[in-house]
Amino acid sequence: MGARLEGTVMHRKGCDFLIAGFFICVAVGSQPSEAQYTANFQTNLISGVASNWTPDYYVGNTTFGDVLLIQNSGVLSNGLGFLGYNVSSSNNTVALTGSGSVWSNRWGFYVGYSGAGNNLVISNGGQVVSDPSGSNNYADYIGNNASSSNNTVLVTGSGSVWNDGQRLYVGYSGAGNSLVISNGGQVVDNSGTLGNNPSGSNNTVLVADAGSIWSNVSTLVIGVSGPGNTLVISNAGQVVNTVGSLGGGLNVGGSHSNNVFVTGSGSVWNNNGGLYVGGGKGFGNTLFIDDGGVVTSTNGVVIPDNHVVVTGTGSVWSNSGDLYLGVYASAATMVISNDGQVINNAGYVGSTGSGNSVHVASGGVWQNNALIVGNQGSSNSLAIAGGAVSATNLVIGAASVTCDNFVQLDSGTLALTNGSGNAVFEVRHGKLILNGGVLQADTLVMTNPCASFVHTGGTLIVGNVILDPNTFRIVSVVRQSNDMLVTWMMGPGATNTLQATAGDGNGGYTTNGFTDIFIVTNNRAIGTVTNYLDLGAATNKTARYYRARLVP
Repeated sequence: MGARLEGTVMHRKGCDFLIAGFFICVAVGSQPSEAQYTANFQTNLISGVASNWTPDYYVGNTTFGDVLLIQNSGVLSNGLGFLGYNVSSSNNTVALTGSGSVWSNRWGFYVGYSGAGNNLVISNGGQVVSDPSGSNNYADYIGNNASSSNNTVLVTGSGSVWNDGQRLYVGYSGAGNSLVISNGGQVVDNSGTLGNNPSGSNNTVLVADAGSIWSNVSTLVIGVSGPGNTLVISNAGQVVNTVGSLGGGLNVGGSHSNNVFVTGSGSVWNNNGGLYVGGGKGFGNTLFIDDGGVVTSTNGVVIPDNHVVVTGTGSVWSNSGDLYLGVYASAATMVISNDGQVINNAGYVGSTGSGNSVHVASGGVWQNNALIVGNQGSSNSLAIAGGAVSATNLVIGAASVTCDNFVQLDSGTLALTNGSGNAVFEVRHGKLILNGGVLQADTLVMTNPCASFVHTGGTLIVGNVILDPNTFRIVSVVRQSNDMLVTWMMGPGATNTLQATAGDGNGGYTTNGFTDIFIVTNNRAIGTVTNYLDLGAATNKTARYYRARLVP
């Protein structure tokens, strides 16, 4: 069975052990010190000694209600470790407490291999170690099979560590399993997964309090195939990984209704690589960043029918690279409000999809270098109501085949400027709607027949306007008796003015000599035709020249 246990195997009646706020109840009995568990409600105590087991170690093989206590620098070493092996082995408990107290598994470790309601508590500097060399290709599991539900792990207190050399699954196939990392506890693995298979649903991980860390060397996936899984990072807790994915692995699986909450000042989800909201074919997944939480990544990708909400002062999603909202399909959304911020290099609303939207409201800020609303898809939109959006260049409908992408400013600001004064806002395949707020652009370009501008209010500040020469122009000048009828197509802006000047004796004119003879205010659409009858103009002895002028 292995080396003889040199400590004490204790059996007491009643709720005699208080561990991490929970009483552990055991029954009366006796047991040889070298044995594992032979009956229900047995307790093994490893205190201040080392117990080495060549084979695997089971706390609850076919039994239930058993307890293992490792304390006072006690050490248990074995092959595989099991807490709740069979379906019948439920409500077993392991508690490691105190610096130097260790459960070391040469290979993998299971909390709920098939059993339900099993509990592991690592506190006050205790440690669980699995596959320490990282070379045996084993994994650790909380809720391995579909029957293994409602198993829990608590890692709490400074120096308390669960160190897995390979992969950690929370709800591989089981439902309702949980991992809590609090008060400076740490969990370290190569890769982490929450809800792996379709039956791996409604599992949760909570990382709370300063110093509490879930560190994944490579990937972290929330909901590969299982729905309803949740990661909460709060109260200055931290999660670290390379690539993060919510609602499916990268091109693997696809799950729905999974959530990540990053909430509270100092709470951080640090993705050293990309972050995918709706990885694979997932839908209905949501990333919430609020109350000062921070998420960092290189590139951010929000796949169809998945959602991001960034709200509250100090709440930030920061991408060192680009942000893609709506890739290959539709209905991805992002809401930035109440002083929340999103920062990226280039931003794409509807990279290759349709019906994707961004709403920036109530002090929300979206900072871009380049910004494209409707790259190839249709019906993509950016709406600003009390927020602020900035970019050096913005294109509405860059390569779209429809004219229904739009940017709408109701209140707040849209600033398209740079230090050189050559930033460009181009309305190409879609519509610009200015209902309120302030829109400032170095250059406004509207040369595509698919472009339109609706201006019902707000302030438009544009340094230069480039319009389709076939649209904004004088169409005709026709004599009617002693008068001249001038017809022209107007551009969108605050003022469209028809001006005239008399020529000199040689048939020339000066550009400074034009005066207003007819003014149209607040024209809303490009290409609108209007005319003016210039009374008596046909009887002038000298030449008379006309020009149309747009003042945005």
